[in-house]
Amino acid sequence: MQNFPEYVLSQAVMTIKAARMWILAAFFIYCAAAVVAWSHSEHFDFLEVQFGSLVEQFEGLGAWEFILRIFIHNLIASYLAMCFVVFFGSIPLALAVFNGLMLGWFIDWMDHFSSLDLLIMLGPHGVFELPAMFIAFGVGMWRGVGFRLGQEHPGWLERLKRVHCVFAVFVVPLLFVAAVLEGRYHLMELLM
Repeated sequence: MQNFPEYVLSQAVMTIKAARMWILAAFFIYCAAAVVAWSHSEHFDFLEVQFGSLVEQFEGLGAWEFILRIFIHNLIASYLAMCFVVFFGSIPLALAVFNGLMLGWFIDWMDHFSSLDLLIMLGPHGVFELPAMFIAFGVGMWRGVGFRLGQEHPGWLERLKRVHCVFAVFVVPLLFVAAVLEGRYHLMELLM
């Protein structure tokens, strides 16, 4: 018989395997939305208000408060994507589209930076944050849409349990590392 940590890990891995096509779909949806917003940014000026609102939430925070707030913000967003499956998974789908649009718009908005500067700014924490987001969006769609379309037998409650295993094993650690890396400039200021 498996002990609890082994059970949670096995359920998380099994769920990732079952949801892999949905995770891949989330990746493509996110990327397509980013390309659309980047190439037609003039149609997405309303995102400047959203971006400004996000900046205000994190402005003037100390290193540890910044890291904690960004971590909690991303945890809540990913948890909602995974567990709030109203209208058959449309919430995680909408979040994938919206986040992709935000990235595409942001890249165009920051056109005065070089590609290398953008990579340095977004890359380190994005290596951890993006997979966590794709997993959250994809598993949320697997739970919502996949439950209606899939031939798999886990029922609604079983899928909810498995989503929580994925959240604990994959999403939380990835988002923690991403938050620390995103707060790296604040940490460097603290150390100097």
